[in-house]
Amino acid sequence: MSVEDKETLIAAEYVLGLTDNQTRQQLDKRLNEDEHFAAEVLHWQKAFSGIDVTTRDVTPSPALWQHIEHDLIQRPISVISPSRQRPLFWLGWALAAAMTGVVIFTHVYNTPELQPIAVLNGTQPNAQFVVSLDKAASVIQVSALNVTLPQDKNLQLWLIKGIAAPRSLGLIVHHDRNSFKLPGETLDNQTVLAISLEPVGGSKLAGPSGPVIFQGKVSQL
Repeated sequence: MSVEDKETLIAAEYVLGLTDNQTRQQLDKRLNEDEHFAAEVLHWQKAFSGIDVTTRDVTPSPALWQHIEHDLIQRPISVISPSRQRPLFWLGWALAAAMTGVVIFTHVYNTPELQPIAVLNGTQPNAQFVVSLDKAASVIQVSALNVTLPQDKNLQLWLIKGIAAPRSLGLIVHHDRNSFKLPGETLDNQTVLAISLEPVGGSKLAGPSGPVIFQGKVSQL
């Protein structure tokens, strides 16, 4: 395995939460010091971010849990060969399982009308908002990833199309599935979505009154 491949796997493991606490603390520090590693982490965050905004929660049936428990009891640990106990094997298995989960959830459990169209980034490489579009209802959903919502202020979402003035879509008050009705015009690849930090209740001006801290261009239309 090349050094580049190993770095990619470490970043993926970090995003999937497969590291122990000590390793994660070391990677947290590295995230703020190593631009290449931060870029790898951002790549994997974007790769997996669609799961949160395009899938619905599904509770496994009691029968499924019983089947899993039975399978674990019946499968002897001795069948696992020593070569398969190496960390890299388990990391590869975990990534493969995760990628399989992405495919299954995307094709089986996602809402057909909901399409990811933008990722809004700020100054922190691991913090972002994912925006999805329901074309049929002319509604977008916004979900936060690694973002702490302010306690004494509000985050406000703005739509900027071309040279037109920003239009407020509303306040972001939840981490997941903030829904906003779109204005009459159609989104295109020149549309920018931005989030500003505002006083409680939102901006009192026609546009943002506070700093714009997240933004991104609409794509994949």
